[in-house]
Amino acid sequence: MNLLISMHSDIPIYEQIKEQIKKLIIHKKLNIDEQLPSIRMLAKELQVGIVTVKRAYDDLVSEGYLYSKSAKGYYVLTYNEDTIKKEYLNRIKEHLKIIESLKEEANITDQDIENFVKE
Repeated sequence: MNLLISMHSDIPIYEQIKEQIKKLIIHKKLNIDEQLPSIRMLAKELQVGIVTVKRAYDDLVSEGYLYSKSAKGYYVLTYNEDTIKKEYLNRIKEHLKIIESLKEEANITDQDIENFVKE
C-alpha cells in the first residue's frame, strides 16, 4: 500500500492514514475482503507508531470500511455507496456552512461565489 504521510501537516497522522485508506477503498483500489498490511508492517513502512496505525484501522472498522479477524488482521469490508455518499455530502455541507459564514462576514454576494466557483 502506497500511503504518503506528512509529519508537518496539521492533520493528525492517524487521520492521514485513515483518509488515504478510505479513498483507496472508495476508488476500488482495494478489493472487498482484501487483507491490509499488518499494523506492525504498516507502522514500520510509514515510520510511525504502532498505536497510530491501530487507531486508523480501528476507526475504519467503526466507520464500516474494514473488519478485523482475531489474530489474522484487517480486511476491506463490503461497503454501501449510498452511505459513503451521505457521509461526504455531510462533510460538504459543513464546509458550505463555513463558506456561508465567511461570505456574510465579508459581504460577498451569492453571485460573487457563483462566479468564483465557475472559475
